[in-house]
Amino acid sequence: MELTQVRYFVALSRLLNFTRAAEACNVSQPALTRAIQRLEDELGGPLLYRERNLTQLTELGRAMLPHLDAMLEAADNAVALAEARRRQPAASLKIGLGPGVGAAAIAGAVREIATLMPDLMVRFEEAAAAMLVESMLSDMLDCAVLPADCALPERFNHWKLYDEGVVAVIPPQHRLANAESVTASDLNGEVLLHGERCGGFAQALCAACDGAFRLRRCDGGTGHMLDLVAAGLGIAILSERMAVPSPLVTCRLAEPPLSREVRLAAIAGRPQGPAVSGFIKLCRAGRGL
Repeated sequence: MELTQVRYFVALSRLLNFTRAAEACNVSQPALTRAIQRLEDELGGPLLYRERNLTQLTELGRAMLPHLDAMLEAADNAVALAEARRRQPAASLKIGLGPGVGAAAIAGAVREIATLMPDLMVRFEEAAAAMLVESMLSDMLDCAVLPADCALPERFNHWKLYDEGVVAVIPPQHRLANAESVTASDLNGEVLLHGERCGGFAQALCAACDGAFRLRRCDGGTGHMLDLVAAGLGIAILSERMAVPSPLVTCRLAEPPLSREVRLAAIAGRPQGPAVSGFIKLCRAGRGL
C-alpha cells in the first residue's frame, strides 16, 4: 500500500467525484483511477461504486476510511515534525539540573554563550540524578549539573563547579525574617518542607542535630515549594545559590554547617556542538558561576 493511493482515496471519499479529486491531488484522472484500483486489489474489494453520475463509498470503503484517514494524518504529522526539526536553531544547549540545583548558578555561563549565538535554544530539565544520567545516555541532554555524591557511569567526564552552603527560606512575616543567619536551635518547632527536588538539605539538618523539627513532604518543582513557604506552610532549606523570589527571605544556616559539592557531567567522547563545548569550557574555568 502506497501513501499516494491512500491520499487519492481520502480525497475521493470527500469529493465523491473522480475529476475533482484528480484536480485536488494534482494528478490526471486515469492515474488516480489506477491508484484506487490497486488499493482495492490490496484491500480485497471495491471501495467505491458509481450510480450514473454519483460516486459512493461501499461498505468496505466506509469501514476503511477512518483507518486510512488516520494513516494519512499520521504521515502528514511526521513530515511536519521533521520540517520543524530542520528549522530549529542550529545551536542548542540542553542542561539537566539535579535535585536542589537551580539554573541561577549557571545562568552567567549560559548568558555568555547566548551573547555569541543569538539564536541559541536553551532547555533545562529538572529531575533525579539517575533520570538525568539516562537522558544524557539517550542524547536527550548535553550535560547535567549534579551533586557530587551522585553515581556516574565510567563513560562520563565530570568537573567540580563549586561548593555551596545552605539557607533557610522563610516568609517575610516570620519571626526570623530579620535575622542574617539562623541555627538549628532557632528552627526548633518549625515545619521543614522537603521533596525529591530540594537537595535533601532538610533531611541532612534533621540527621545532624536533635532539633524538634516537623517534616512536610512537598514533591514537585522548587517553585511550588516556595509558593507553600509564601503561604506560611513551612520553611524550605535550600542551596544558597537557588534563586528565591521576593518577598521571601533567605537566612544563612550557620549551625550546623551544611554544604555540598556540585559538579558538571557530560559523556566522554560524544561529539559536541559549539554551544555545548563553549558552555563546558566556561563552567570549567569558573566563568559565569
